[in-house]
Amino acid sequence: MIRVYAFASQLERLPDLAGVGGAPLEAYALEDVSAVVSRDVGPSDGDPRDDAVAHGLIVEALMLLARAVLPVRFGELLTDDSALIRELHGRLAAIHGALERVSGCVEIGVRIAAPVPRRPAVVAPTGTGYMHERLARLAERDAITHELHECLEDLSRACVDVSRDVFEAAYLVERSRLDAVQAAVRRFAESHREFTVVSTGPWAPYSFGGDAS
Repeated sequence: MIRVYAFASQLERLPDLAGVGGAPLEAYALEDVSAVVSRDVGPSDGDPRDDAVAHGLIVEALMLLARAVLPVRFGELLTDDSALIRELHGRLAAIHGALERVSGCVEIGVRIAAPVPRRPAVVAPTGTGYMHERLARLAERDAITHELHECLEDLSRACVDVSRDVFEAAYLVERSRLDAVQAAVRRFAESHREFTVVSTGPWAPYSFGGDAS
């Protein structure tokens, strides 16, 4: 079985790391795209969490060695070289487009959990009343967080996964704008201490591969 870690453009070299289960890394190149893989000799006897960490460390190391890196979700396995060639040929156009989109960028995640009870709590006697109160609180939270989201959108190349019950989004950020994005999140957190604000990253752009990853 062939385990796929990422697709990369202008890959300088493979990282000095072993793949999952200690397997050596390999690069299969097609045009200007390299698929970074290892060969599983059999079922892994290790902890799946350790395997996932090894996968992530390889992807992060590739970020320093290539012009653009498109992570592949952990556990992507192909049966043999022929399957790898077919997969790469079939997805090449999508991979090219995705690599161009993420080139020079990292992913930043932002999650905002809010008690937001600046409005007095209302004991709703009915289910309908409860839903009205809940929607009112969500609207209040959205009005507050919208300013941050709008700022981060302006500083980012793309954004995905804005949720409803808890504000959560991933932003594709050019490295040159990373400091500005992190500063904007810090200012928001300092100005709105009633919120729990968590920012993660910078990571490889896992959320922005689309159909290519």
